[in-house]
Amino acid sequence: MLSSPAIAQSTAPETEALEERVRKLEALVERLTERLAEDEKKIAEKEVEFLEMTNRLEEATRKVAEVEQEVDQVVGKVESAGFDVESMSQFFERERKPGFSIGDTQVTFGGYVKLDTMVSRYSDGAVPSSSFGRDFYIPAAVPVSATAESETVFDYSPRETRFLFKTETPVAGHTLASHIELDFLITDNDNEVISNSFAPRMRQAFLTYRGFLFGQTWSTFFNVSALPENLDFVGPTEGTVFARQPMIRYTQGPFEVALENPETTVTGPDGARVIGQNDHLPDITARYTLATDLGTFKVAGMLRQLRLGDDTVLGSGANRLVLDRNRSALGYGTSISGRIPVGERDDIRVMVNVGEGLGRYMALGLANGAAINPDGTLDPIFSYSGFASYRHFWSDRWRSNLTFSYFRADNPVEKTGFGVTDRSWSGHANLLYSPASKLTLGLEYIFGQRRIEAGETGSLSRVQFSAKYGF
Repeated sequence: MLSSPAIAQSTAPETEALEERVRKLEALVERLTERLAEDEKKIAEKEVEFLEMTNRLEEATRKVAEVEQEVDQVVGKVESAGFDVESMSQFFERERKPGFSIGDTQVTFGGYVKLDTMVSRYSDGAVPSSSFGRDFYIPAAVPVSATAESETVFDYSPRETRFLFKTETPVAGHTLASHIELDFLITDNDNEVISNSFAPRMRQAFLTYRGFLFGQTWSTFFNVSALPENLDFVGPTEGTVFARQPMIRYTQGPFEVALENPETTVTGPDGARVIGQNDHLPDITARYTLATDLGTFKVAGMLRQLRLGDDTVLGSGANRLVLDRNRSALGYGTSISGRIPVGERDDIRVMVNVGEGLGRYMALGLANGAAINPDGTLDPIFSYSGFASYRHFWSDRWRSNLTFSYFRADNPVEKTGFGVTDRSWSGHANLLYSPASKLTLGLEYIFGQRRIEAGETGSLSRVQFSAKYGF
């Protein structure tokens, strides 16, 4: 019993020490708990940030996919508008043109300067120097004569030189674009005595907005990107569709449909061309682009009304015929064209066209759309054509093109006479050299032959040297 106070006195400090340690431990645990809570809060915030970043990444990925899709659509539109996306050396350079801004509108300028030097031998007498056939190969301009002798002529021509303006303006989340293009071909010739002046002409003038095109451009029935890289302005003239005209076109992905300017050409009883003056309906054209493992192809179709108006006078003398009421007929046709890659850089370009009443759309109007029956009704003329061309790259700077082209018309000779063209063909071979990306120098040989229904033929042999600078 005497020892109890002593024990109590000895244990009191120890108890206080333990209690102090407990308090410190509790304070430490409290601080650790607070820090843990703060860390958990920070982790939660990081999780939210990570989730937001993931969402932004998914949104960016989606936008990239949309941009890639838009790029594909733009490439399709560029091809349908007549530009060769894979090889722009025939027309303009690939890079974006320099320009300037006017408000929200971006204006660009481009084109090329070209000089053609030609030595031409005509088997049946040369055409006059004022003929457009002296500037480039036009089968209908090749003379056919049983009495004329061969003749050789020499020509310079800078008339293919062209320039263009383009604009782009953002409107309501879409792009409103325009295109104006001019050159100096197929305009009235000045004489060659002093100035050799040539008036500019409008090639294309159109605007595009939300899939619609309004204005003048290449016909939807014509695939410009299939044309070979020839020095001649057209090249395989007999085998190609070739037309620029006013239209309203709508494009949705690979499909295009258009209402285009109508113009009827008819062969009169004396073989002369008669142009209709009172067309009632637009030409309807459509085209679909197919991307295959073999290559890219375009399938086009056309439906058109051939029509001559009241009081149209055809022929003369005993062949004179006056139409006292409207005459019309149906024209239609199809065109298949494309490019087939061969190896790393070479390619084959082809086009096949067939139809009734196609007339002016083929071979630069080598045959008309219809003939005239004795009762004044129209008889559509059946025709077909095509070409094939092989392009080979010898090196980065040297390349060649070998092209063959053919046209045939089934003229009802009892209605057209025997002076109209029955068939025509041509061959082209060239060697092109590009010391710089924007400069092309080349030499090309052309041989073309035209045969009329009477069986007589005329031919053209031409050697052409060209220098072309694109800007």
